[in-house]
Amino acid sequence: MPTAPPPSKKLTPVLAVATVLAYATGYPLGSASVAVMPPGLVILLRFVASAVVLWLIVAALRLPMPPPGRLHNAVIAGLLIQGVQFLFLYWALANGVSAGLSSLIIALNPVVTSMILTIWTSHRESPRGRVALALGAAAVVVACTPMILEDYSLGLPLLSVIIALLGLSFGAIQQGRHLTGVHPLVITAIGVTVSIPFAGVVALFEPGNVTDWPRALWLIAAMVVFSSIGATTLYATCVARSGARAASILFSVIPATASLLAWVGLGQDLSVFTVVGIVLGASACLVQASDRSRAPST
Repeated sequence: MPTAPPPSKKLTPVLAVATVLAYATGYPLGSASVAVMPPGLVILLRFVASAVVLWLIVAALRLPMPPPGRLHNAVIAGLLIQGVQFLFLYWALANGVSAGLSSLIIALNPVVTSMILTIWTSHRESPRGRVALALGAAAVVVACTPMILEDYSLGLPLLSVIIALLGLSFGAIQQGRHLTGVHPLVITAIGVTVSIPFAGVVALFEPGNVTDWPRALWLIAAMVVFSSIGATTLYATCVARSGARAASILFSVIPATASLLAWVGLGQDLSVFTVVGIVLGASACLVQASDRSRAPST
């Protein structure tokens, strides 16, 4: 099937910053939610609430659905980005993997996306693209060094986060290749809707119960705003504007930003690693933004 023409717009600073902040906020919210309810129930409630809100917005704005020939692409991308990413991520959070270590693994999205594109398509990194990837990888490692030293979680929970990362990377590539011109809100609405049955099956057979309903409902509401409507829709917008590979570089600064938010909002210590990680991650984003080359398949 022929693919849509590649996007060629640069990410605006406002869009980039908003995406990073929304994603960085999602990790502590997710970690807090699985502390008071099973992860499958977290995702089920979040997806159902998000679907209702998103479809109301889509209807109010009269946004068009994808053409019939591309609807299956939206379903596949949505299942990968929403269902696979968050079901596996939240299960890992509930089984011992910290929010910090999870954000480290997910932040490898730029490198994984580039590798997938190189294997799957004719994509080749430009010199500046390679510099941006190197800076992004360095930013992730530096920002997360304290987390790595403190958290040695291994086994199935760690593998679960890696699967979540692959879902995000493959889903964004699917969107960038086949869904150009489809509004990001529509893509997100389709994604959370088609993922509901899978979350329902997980929640049905998963042990555990809710220990604090008021806190649980507050956290679900916050995740709908920051994660479903905020982070994933903003990231879909980034992919729509610049392609999966260019958009993925934003993940290089997310772990450091999450630590910075924890310092501002929770009073946690601000490490020099966090500051250096932010500088390196921002440099990676700037180098990527200055890259004028356009790969045909990103």
